[in-house]
Amino acid sequence: MGGEPKHPTWKNAAGAEQYERLMWQAIRDEDWKNVEYHLGPTFVGVNANGQALDRAAWIGYWQGMQIKDFSLAEVTVQPAGANMVVTYILHAGGSQGAPAAFGAGLRVVSVWQQVKHGWILTTTAMTPLAPT
Repeated sequence: MGGEPKHPTWKNAAGAEQYERLMWQAIRDEDWKNVEYHLGPTFVGVNANGQALDRAAWIGYWQGMQIKDFSLAEVTVQPAGANMVVTYILHAGGSQGAPAAFGAGLRVVSVWQQVKHGWILTTTAMTPLAPT
């Protein structure tokens, strides 16, 4: 009886989509220790404003957002060697000072890499969706 766990955790997650959701839960819950632990040492993120951020700046960026809720839609996961590429639409709410781009949602592309102790996020890029 395999399959995905009912309540995924960092220890029992069954795939990149669950890791991505766990990352957003950690950001929402201000669990910065787990956010930092699961970001690769050479992580690069591009926020909705097109600003490239290193690992420390990415954590600081999200600490300032105060995300209260989030949802992921249209999630796809593509294997790429030792990596998994996850694409989806992110809607985040309750943020203070969040960019206007958050309103219509963000198209997100993330790359997770398998390492000895599990999976780490190596890259994330966000593009604002045009309002409909």
